[in-house]
Amino acid sequence: MFKPTMTAIALTAATVLLSGAATAQDAIRFGTSSVGSLFYTLAIGASEVIHKHANINANVEPVGGSTASLHALSAKKIELAMANSFASFSAYYGKYKFKKPVEVRLVIQGQPNYRSLVVRRAANIKTAADLRGKIIIGKRRALPENELVMNAMMKVLGLGEGSIKLVATTNSPQMYKALRVGSVDGAIIPYSPKSAPLMKQLQDNVIEFFDLPEAKRDEAMKHIPKAFYAQTFKPGTFKDHTKPIHVFGLSTYLVSRPDVSNEIIYKITKAIDENTKEFATYHKAAALYTGKRTLANFKLPLHDGAIKYFKEKGKWTAAHAKLQAALLKH
Repeated sequence: MFKPTMTAIALTAATVLLSGAATAQDAIRFGTSSVGSLFYTLAIGASEVIHKHANINANVEPVGGSTASLHALSAKKIELAMANSFASFSAYYGKYKFKKPVEVRLVIQGQPNYRSLVVRRAANIKTAADLRGKIIIGKRRALPENELVMNAMMKVLGLGEGSIKLVATTNSPQMYKALRVGSVDGAIIPYSPKSAPLMKQLQDNVIEFFDLPEAKRDEAMKHIPKAFYAQTFKPGTFKDHTKPIHVFGLSTYLVSRPDVSNEIIYKITKAIDENTKEFATYHKAAALYTGKRTLANFKLPLHDGAIKYFKEKGKWTAAHAKLQAALLKH
């Protein structure tokens, strides 16, 4: 009786140890933007889908913005990040806020997000001349692209340095609070068309979009990174806006590092791509997180775990492999 008992104890202990190792492996830290932002909402939804369908615990950590998320990813404080394409490209190529290249890998591509100048209705800002002397939130440490857009707009609108008082905020809730209470006259905002905080400010008649002419937007595009693209919203897209709104667009990525387990990233990619409808119950923008959208136009190399999934689904082609090889030569 003695030997079987000891054997049983040893087997039980081994099972516990193996179970503990598996549990530790199947957990990731998921970095995203501030609480209340669209990115945060989507990250929460993604974490639930990943937990349910991939059996991975994804702990969402609001680190403050896309650039901050990429720095956290580089420092191995997180394993997965939701970030815009500007921050992702900047990290991969070692530009702007990144002193050296970061080995970033794309997992799946999601919704577009935008940058625009909004102004308080009470400030009565209709033209470039009306911006002179005004206080505008044009900086955010975690989103350095906001300042690039603001500077490009000032350049093409003929607003020299010092003509506008540019100030900074640390996150979107702080920015929207400043707009509502009137401590600033406008802000460069990061948003999606259905962003709840933005819609609330528009519905309450706190802000409106600055009327940036299309020609000036196109001219400004020449002064900002190629990660951006031009986008125009039709009249009526937003409350009380009867003119087209010419804006600056970016893509949104889920990214990781190449050293994060291929099996983990495979499971994450599979869980999101095969459960898009469920993911979209958290926010409509989640419907755009698909393998089809990712493979149609990827500009960062994909993680090997994601490639494994796309190969399994028969979606990975020789053209994709050629593009992947070219992107890896950064």
